[in-house]
This record gives sequence, C-alpha cells and structure tokens, in this order.
Amino acid sequence: MNGKGKVEELPGRFRLHGRVPVWLDNKGPEGDVVISTRIRLARNVTGHKFPVRASAKEKLKIFKEASAALGGVSRQCGKFEVINFGQLRKLEQHFLVEERMVSMDMLKADGERGVACNQSGKLSVMINEEDHLRIQAMDSGFHTFDLWETANRADDSIGKGLKYAYSRQLGFLTACPTNSGTGLRISYLMHLPGLVLTKAIDAVLLGASQMGIATRGFFGECSDVVGNFFQLSNQATMGASETEFIESTSKAIQEIISHERDAREKLIKDATLEISDKICRACGIIYSARLLGFAELLNLTSAIRLGIECGAHKSHTAEDINKIVLICMPAHLQMYIDSKKESYAEMDAARADVARELFGSVKKKTVKRKPKTGE
Repeated sequence: MNGKGKVEELPGRFRLHGRVPVWLDNKGPEGDVVISTRIRLARNVTGHKFPVRASAKEKLKIFKEASAALGGVSRQCGKFEVINFGQLRKLEQHFLVEERMVSMDMLKADGERGVACNQSGKLSVMINEEDHLRIQAMDSGFHTFDLWETANRADDSIGKGLKYAYSRQLGFLTACPTNSGTGLRISYLMHLPGLVLTKAIDAVLLGASQMGIATRGFFGECSDVVGNFFQLSNQATMGASETEFIESTSKAIQEIISHERDAREKLIKDATLEISDKICRACGIIYSARLLGFAELLNLTSAIRLGIECGAHKSHTAEDINKIVLICMPAHLQMYIDSKKESYAEMDAARADVARELFGSVKKKTVKRKPKTGE
C-alpha cells in the first residue's frame, strides 16, 4: 500500500521455494492433531445484489469499493495487497486455492473478483466469491479466540467503510441462508489417523454432528477425506452469539483431540509392530515409486506423520512432511518444477520424483547430524 492508503493490485507472480503458508507451519498449539484453524465471516454490502445475481458492472463496483475499504484495515492489521483473481493464469488461481487463500468456488465464479491479504498471510479477504466479502483469519494449530479477535477487528474496520446488509431479525444477510445470522464459520483441519485405525472415527464424528459439527474433506466443502484429514466446522450460524458458537465449537474440538490422543496411545500399546510396518511401507513406496498421485501421497505421509507424533519415526519432522505435501500439490508442483505438464501420468511421474528427492534429502541431513559411535 502506498503512502496515500491506496491498495495496490499485484501481478500474478508467486514465490514458492523455501516458504510454507502460516496455516501449515506446524508452530501452533495442539499441532499434532489440529493442523490449522480458520475463522471466516461472510458479509455483503447493502444496496448491491449478491455476486451470483450481480452484473459485470456491479461486480466491478463492489470490487473497487471493497478494495478501497481495505485501506482502513491496513492501518490496523498491516499492509494489505489486493490480487485481481480474474487477471491470473489458471495455474496461479489453483495455486491460491491450494494455499487456502481462496475457495474452490472462486475458480467457478466470473467477473471482477479477488483476494486481499496481509504480509503474514494470516488475514485475507475474498471479494465477490459467494458473498461480497469473506473475511478469514488462519493460523496453524488450535487457535480460536485470538483468530476471532483478528477477524472481528478487520470486520469492524471494513464495516466503517462499507455498509453491511443486516437485518435485526435475521442478522447479517448472506447469499446462502445457512450462513446468515452471525455469518461465522469456524473450521479446523484435523489429522485423525488414530481414530481411523482404531475404527472409532464414525462414532466420534456422529457425536460431533450431534454437537453441531459438520465434517468435510481436505479441501473443505465437496472434497474427499484423504490422508486421514478432516475439516470440522460449526453447522449453525444463527440463534446464538459469535462467542457462544466459538465456545461450543472449541469444546467439541477439544473432545475430538482427546479421543484422537487416546486412540494413538492404544495403537502404541497394542499395535506397535503394525504401526511400524505401516510407516516402513509408506517410506518404501515414497523412495521407490515412479508414479505418485496426490491422494496416495497424502495417505503415505499420513502414516509417517503418525509415526513422527508417536515417536516411532525420527528421520523426518512434521515440518518436513508439511513442506513435501505442499510442494506436491498439483499447482505447487507445476510451479516448483517450472513445467507445463498437464496429463495425470506426467504429473504423477513428476510428483514421485520430487517427493523422492525431498524425502531423501531431508533424511540424509537428519542422519548426518547423528553423533558417531563413542561420542
């Protein structure tokens, strides 16, 4: 942002090497189970149609109004940069989806739309997705109340420059009625291999559902559960205050964390050999595979991640695994190898090569640090 408070539009260039997004850096509390937490607020600007009904001219006006309002947020939350999504290449658009800065729905939308984010990537705002604004705060580990404060502060600041669509009876008005009221969605990306392997996952998720928790896959709504990754979030957004939703959702997640840890202890106690075998097989496939799909990689690294958290695998860290998974995502992989390969076979071959290289180089460094016998 320049000295006049204007939000700059960035060209579609992104740096990948040596960086991991804040939600995947494994620095947060309870990070062995909760990969990341996201607080999202859906907001719309009064006097404008929802994006799905708005004309191209109206979307452009909303985009400009929202970009201008974000100048006020910058003074409180750090420098904001606005990326015009429609001006990006398809590869760059998919890159932002994998970074979780934007949703899958942004790929399907048309017209002027974009995302604004601060330098840390912890706070971002989607413009003209399903709603005019989707304000989201993300971080690694089990963060809820501090992320709520971040999102709420940004919401208040943006609301000073834009008049939100609001009803005294219904609360904040949204394109999808299931988001109306508070417009608040609290989501946790969780790694639950213990519950899956002990076959307790269905009962735990059923109990969570009864506590108002919805379950989705690795990339959120309409995505599959792979690698034992589950995205859990509140179902209701109306009928209680934001604080009440946050407290009840956090309580449910804490119970799931406890169940997962109990399941892991059971596995360590009763199935040590089976877990060790699973880890070794996963390592062997990564070292040997010449074709590797992303879903298969997630499943393999899930076993290794479980071994790391249980102390059964010490050649890699969770941070190492996170970086390998990130780089091997489809768009990230193409940018990493600077390639225009598009067929599944070509990408699977490239992913196998990159995973093997990264996995092996990390292990060599780890082994090299071990003291010699007698030291």
